[in-house]
Amino acid sequence: MGLITWIKAVCNKLFKKEIEKRFKADIQLSDIMEKWIHDFYMITSGHPMWEDAKDDVESINFAAFIDDVTAGLVTLDIGIEMPGTLRGQWLQKQADYVLQVINDKVSEGLGNAGIMFKPNGTNIDYVEPGNFAPTESDSNGNILGCVFQSQIKRGDYTYTRLERHRFEYDTGEDGEERQIYCITNYAYKSRGSGIGDPCKLSEVREWAKLEEDVALENVDRPLFAYFKNPAPNRLDRTSPLGVPIWHNAMKELKDLDVAWGRKSGEVADSKHMTFLPQSVINYANQHDIKLPRWVRGVEMGVGVSEDNKIHEHVSTLLTEQRIKDINSILALISTKCGFSQGMFVLDEKTGMMTATQVEADDQETIRTIKNIRDQLKNALNDLFYVLNKMADLYSGIPAENWESIEPNIVYNWGDITYSYNEDKANWWKYRIQGDVPPYMYYMKFEGMNEDEARAMVEEAQPKDRPMMFDEE
Repeated sequence: MGLITWIKAVCNKLFKKEIEKRFKADIQLSDIMEKWIHDFYMITSGHPMWEDAKDDVESINFAAFIDDVTAGLVTLDIGIEMPGTLRGQWLQKQADYVLQVINDKVSEGLGNAGIMFKPNGTNIDYVEPGNFAPTESDSNGNILGCVFQSQIKRGDYTYTRLERHRFEYDTGEDGEERQIYCITNYAYKSRGSGIGDPCKLSEVREWAKLEEDVALENVDRPLFAYFKNPAPNRLDRTSPLGVPIWHNAMKELKDLDVAWGRKSGEVADSKHMTFLPQSVINYANQHDIKLPRWVRGVEMGVGVSEDNKIHEHVSTLLTEQRIKDINSILALISTKCGFSQGMFVLDEKTGMMTATQVEADDQETIRTIKNIRDQLKNALNDLFYVLNKMADLYSGIPAENWESIEPNIVYNWGDITYSYNEDKANWWKYRIQGDVPPYMYYMKFEGMNEDEARAMVEEAQPKDRPMMFDEE
């Protein structure tokens, strides 16, 4: 279910009342933040609130481009190594599955108010804002309680499941207070747009094995992991939810769409035109005379002289100024997103907007990527904690204390200042100079194994020249 449907059908007054009624909990989702989540979604989908077809303002969806570029830098060559124990080997498989999709999920999280990673016992659900609602958080903004929703449409009915996670406290027979992690599931059935009436979980095949109430001990973290952009949420300071990487640059994103629309409109209007009196056009049509496509008719005013009956229109393109204006906007967007000023540029030759190669002195960009990587590492550690707890319940693999696993998880991050083309050129220079064996170059950059590379190099070597006459 998409965000728009969620806002219309679920996250309304009826939904909030249902949570209060069923779960005795308040949603930490203000009307302000709810609206912003909707706006974030519209911006990254290419339909921002400033879109105006009548004024030729259409989105080039640069926000999504920023999300993808940033996510690419954050997850560049990311690797995760788990401990070599039996439990570590099982967690390694889970980590490998996560790494297959991590770039896309980071991009989604950076373009919205974050993203939830929630293991479900068989795989991992990646839940976008609008499909979860925080109910409790600590003073540092960490989400401790949450209600998740999922929907399945079957025939004429829409089934909605609400899944609440929270910590509760109980006093045992020994008088000691115990912390218990509780999960509660409720299902609803509707033929309309509302949440509908309660029904049994067993009515939906996918939910039939779920229990209404689960209570777990020895759980000290929420059984979900939340990844968000580490920047503070100044749009709603009361919310534990995050903000997009470009949240400070929304005005500039609008300016960019306007500037690009003006540039595109100017190009569209720049074709050469010749205006003739409409009587000439009529004569041509009457006598089946085919006129060039750049000829247009115009009603000439009374008293117009013969010399003014033909008018040429040749537009002057302000290309250089337009590009200058767009690059000025891009520089400000780069800065407001936490990157070095020249991160995003419009190439004058290709007409394409690109992200430049990160250099070693681009400290703003490097710092931003490091901060996001730290946030991602924390979220992934939380995720692996949940997966380890799931393994205790379902895997049958000998249990292992999380405190002995977490310190031994190794994260490897790619160098964002690395340039493949520069590296290749340097290695070719080393090869020519004889600093490295030639076969190593072909292994590194041509995808050959050692035997293939050595064989090719040997084949290319000059053979002994034939003996000439009496030479020995």
